[in-house]
Amino acid sequence: MALMPNLPRRANSTPDKQLKAAERVAAEIRHQIVAGRLKPGDKLHPENVLQVEFEISRPTMREALRLLESESLIKISRGKHGGARVSEVDVSAVSRQVGVMLQIAGTTLQDVWLARTIIEPPAAGLLALRCEEHVLHELEANIAQAKEAARTDLIRYADLSAEFSLLITRHCGNNTLHLLASLIYDIIRRQHEHVTERTITRTSVDALRQESIKSRETAVAMMRKGNSAGVQKFWLRHLEHMRDLVLAAYDGPATIDVLATGRRPRPVGSMRRPT
Repeated sequence: MALMPNLPRRANSTPDKQLKAAERVAAEIRHQIVAGRLKPGDKLHPENVLQVEFEISRPTMREALRLLESESLIKISRGKHGGARVSEVDVSAVSRQVGVMLQIAGTTLQDVWLARTIIEPPAAGLLALRCEEHVLHELEANIAQAKEAARTDLIRYADLSAEFSLLITRHCGNNTLHLLASLIYDIIRRQHEHVTERTITRTSVDALRQESIKSRETAVAMMRKGNSAGVQKFWLRHLEHMRDLVLAAYDGPATIDVLATGRRPRPVGSMRRPT
């Protein structure tokens, strides 16, 4: 698909002007992707052709493509049949960036749980209004897998617990709620796993898992009856109860950790400290 550039003639090739030109070219291609003129899988013209179409230097064209690749909008492959192709939207890439930003800001698990209580209950209410049987079956399948994992694989159980919440927002019919939930999903999944690892030897925790599973079953039953207001209130109470139990596993406010590797940090740079 031919691109339709609408850019000024090439300016002087100073670094600043080159970067601005690259940003303008990236903005034009980005607009065509967002507008649907370029779709996932579409291949852009070769660099030398794009360079001519946009009337810019090759380094500037490469910088524009690099900007788009850094946003996960395109993927560049090398070789004879290489080139730039439009990527599928990768929410996980954005989610990782959001997680890093939240961790740098010192965001606590309490903060994330508050966001969950704002996002998930209304989504559960919307899902009950839609009451689509195939969605309810998917939620029930998740619960069945969680029951089995609670006996055989507790880390898998933790992941399924986080996934249940994401299924609620995915099928609620509101793209904004689901996107917000998706952006913190990885934080929630990691936190579920971390708490499971911290409490894995405590036999008393199994009763709490069974309680959580029953709450999910109750929520699905309310959704099946179309009880939107009821399931919204019920899921809020469930989240608040689980929040209190989960945070009790930590000594004081806990900052989220999306980059934990289990390894000792390596020295990668010098740090200037005030004298």
